[in-house]
Amino acid sequence: MKKFANPVFLFGATVALAIAGLTGCSDSTTKPKETDPYPNTRLLISGGDLAANLTAANQVIVDTRSADAYAAGHIPGAISLPITPGTGLFDKGGAGTDATDLKAPAELGTVLGAAGLAANTTIVIYGTDIDWLVGRMFWMLEYIGASDVRLLDGGFSKWTADARQTSTTVATAPAKTFTPSVIAARLVDKQDVLDIYQDTADYAIVDSRNAADFQASRIPNAINILIGDFLNSDLTMKTSVEIDALLTAKGISRSKVIYTHCYVGYRSSQEYFVFRLMGYNVAHYDGSWAEWAADPNTPKASN
Repeated sequence: MKKFANPVFLFGATVALAIAGLTGCSDSTTKPKETDPYPNTRLLISGGDLAANLTAANQVIVDTRSADAYAAGHIPGAISLPITPGTGLFDKGGAGTDATDLKAPAELGTVLGAAGLAANTTIVIYGTDIDWLVGRMFWMLEYIGASDVRLLDGGFSKWTADARQTSTTVATAPAKTFTPSVIAARLVDKQDVLDIYQDTADYAIVDSRNAADFQASRIPNAINILIGDFLNSDLTMKTSVEIDALLTAKGISRSKVIYTHCYVGYRSSQEYFVFRLMGYNVAHYDGSWAEWAADPNTPKASN
């Protein structure tokens, strides 16, 4: 069984409201978060903070949406690295029933380096909102050793709702060398889950599939939480206090190691981000339900 160390990030609280005032934009639809910082608060960046630091040194802003969405308008200076399930830049393709759909780390490093990213680059990523594309990018970058990955709160939808500047100019960054340094504890496989699924005292398996599918068949002892449970109506992240209350009600505490999974490893990448933001010891089961259900010998539970 793998052993997991919980990385520690000690960062100051976000000052989104103050910066929003300076830039003339408002984030009034969300509750103040600088008074309720997340344990790993630096992993989430507000629109105000990003707007004030669009050209920060050693920073690359990455748009994970489709190439067409990027062409129609994006954050100024952002490069386009679309996440395309099963194909495209990062996935090796196939049926999605093996341990991970990701290409080999060396291949990923080649793609990222050509796009202007190095392992020590500050990488700010965004999607339409906090969706499964940007969640997938976040997990992938952490898995292959990127040291400073931040996710834009509310994504491009919130950025434009707050009337922030957009651009249709294609941006590029000078090529760098991205040397992968895989953090194995970020990824678990079917055997790892088999080893712990009965140990509810030390582990929690979080399933982010739709409730009906979860009830029909699931990994025994799994807990169903949807990404929408963590988001406000404007698709920004709920506060730390609100998320803690939700997880406590589900029987999840920081003393437990969390394994996230969904259908093929995309939705659960979103929830991997939430647990990282909240300071949990979390790993992602990328094979997910597609791999588990395909094996007639794995245990299943149902209502």
